[in-house]
Parts: sequence; structure tokens; C-alpha cells
Amino acid sequence: MFAVLLLVTRLPGQTHSDLNSQQLYRISQREQNIYQQLEINPECFTTEELERRLGEIVLAYSSYLSDNFDDVEALILYGKLLRRLGENEHAFNIFLKADELDPTIAVVKQQIGNHLAETDNGKAALTFYLHAVDLEPKVTEYNYALGETLYRFREEFLSDQLFTPSALDREMLKAFRTAARLCPESFDLQMRLGEAYYDLENPDWKAALIHWERLRKATPDYNELRCQILDLHRARVLIQLGRSAEAHQLVGGIEQPVLKSARDQILEEISRQNN
Repeated sequence: MFAVLLLVTRLPGQTHSDLNSQQLYRISQREQNIYQQLEINPECFTTEELERRLGEIVLAYSSYLSDNFDDVEALILYGKLLRRLGENEHAFNIFLKADELDPTIAVVKQQIGNHLAETDNGKAALTFYLHAVDLEPKVTEYNYALGETLYRFREEFLSDQLFTPSALDREMLKAFRTAARLCPESFDLQMRLGEAYYDLENPDWKAALIHWERLRKATPDYNELRCQILDLHRARVLIQLGRSAEAHQLVGGIEQPVLKSARDQILEEISRQNN
């Protein structure tokens, strides 16, 4: 009881808003402390203990929001926690409430878009991702999500005449290029941009080769796996450009066991092209 009273005792000059901010901060810090401990030692909690601790945080957010139902920051924190716990439908409704209270927050648009995309509602997801990018155009995750949505729901968007093929290709590439530019150190994003050239209605093999060669030059030789992954892509594109001899020379240096299957497929394709 004493601890509860401490939470609601107001110091001179403090407003209800100050107290609410402090209370929300304490809840969010408790949550962050759990994640920090897990990052240091993933086995620091048993499954039961972790569920109990996160359950307590859920109850804390829920209790706080029962008295502060219009606190958008709390709604966002609560919704993200629910997503982590797999309570996606509940989280979706929380983010919808946050969006209703303040329709200018990009991360809320993103979270709503995520749920809509996961439930195969492509057109609605696209709308929210576009809003997120409009609100914060320099956030990598929003541009990447937009690109993936345009790729994944391509046939639906074309069938419903939301885009022409050329316009969809242009917007998809723009989204992936922007994401890769905003986070140039991300190998995964650079890879996705290169693969996006394959995903066009008419694959742009020349642009793909330029991208892979530029990325290969920027990759240190000591990172053998990455180098050989890039050589596989270069070889694949060279085949499409009718340069099978160069492709064969490239795959000859691919020795990583995990890439053997992909290497053999390329060698078979070279053989078919030469026969």
C-alpha cells in the first residue's frame, strides 16, 4: 500500500501530467530492463519467469491506460509489447486507437500496416506504409516495408489497377533504393536491392550486375561467405547477359559448403546454355 501511495503523491509544483510521465517512464524502464538482461544472457529467465515478468508489465500498462486512455505514447508502448507477445489482434486495436487520437505518428502507421500486411490486406497496408513514409521519409524500416508490400502484393495491385506495371516497378525500386541508401552498412538491405532488379516485370540485368559488382568491391576479401554469395549473384546475372564463360570462371572459386547447391544449379544452367 505504501508503494502505491508513493506513486500518486504529488510533490509541490508537480502536475498530473508530470506524475503520469514519471509513471509511464517507470513502466517502460521495467520492460527495457528485461530486454537488456535477455540480451546479455538469453537464458537468465526461465520461460515461466519471463512470462510472469512480461505479464506484470502488460498489467501495468493496462492499469495506466485505464486512467490515461488518451496517452498516445503509452498506447504505442503497450501495442509494441503486445506484438512481442504475439497478441497481434489486440495490438492492432491499440494502434488503431493511437492513430485515431493522433494521425500524424509514422510508427503507428507502420505498426498498423504490419498487421494488415500479415493478414493479407495488401491495399490497406499499402495506404498506411505510404503515410508512414510521407511522415518520416528518412526511416529505413518504413521504406523497406513499402518496397516489400509492393513486391508481395504486386499481382493484386496490378489486377485492381492501382498501378501500371512500370509505375509499380518504379515505386518498388525507389523504396528499396531509399532503404539501402539510408542504411548503407546493412548487407541485407543491399542484397534486397540487388534482388529487386530481378523482380521487375522485365528484369534489369545490367543494373543488377553494376550493383553486385559495386557491392563486391566494397566487401572485404576476408569475409569469404559474403564474397562468394555476391559472386553467385554476379554469375547468375552474367548468364542472363549471355556471358556464360565469365560466369563459369566466377563459380569456380565458390567453395563454401552452404553455397554448393546454388553453385551446382548455376553450373547446370551454364551447361544448358552452352548445349
